[in-house]
Amino acid sequence: MILILRRIAKSASDQEIIDFLDSALKGNFFTKTGQIESINRLILKDNRRKTIEYHALVTIDSDVAAKRAVKKLHRKPFKNRIIIVREYFYRSWHNDPRVNMHQWNEELADKRKGSRRRRRLEVVNEESIKFSQSEDNFRTL
Repeated sequence: MILILRRIAKSASDQEIIDFLDSALKGNFFTKTGQIESINRLILKDNRRKTIEYHALVTIDSDVAAKRAVKKLHRKPFKNRIIIVREYFYRSWHNDPRVNMHQWNEELADKRKGSRRRRRLEVVNEESIKFSQSEDNFRTL
């Protein structure tokens, strides 16, 4: 499962992101432990507001551990900022039911008028780090 950490601090390092997620990913006797597989940092520019946003996409190997992390870390402080932690979904216009709609489904046409995505966002930079677990240490590939 992929988690998105929205609006993280510019100065947040990969190790700080790992430390932040680590407490929620640890399992115990009854719950499964999750491991971070990769971290992908996104720098987005909002052309309308003239602002820069920093986000992190974190791939976690266990869906159960990832959902536990969302519950524990959503709206928690990270580097003096309250951040949003959610599941990340890949969206495609192929999945939009409004594209190939039949006439008999009029109520679906009126349900949502437009896309919920913000327009005028531009990816400025994207950095990716992948981890492999060798014994108890993570190493960058």
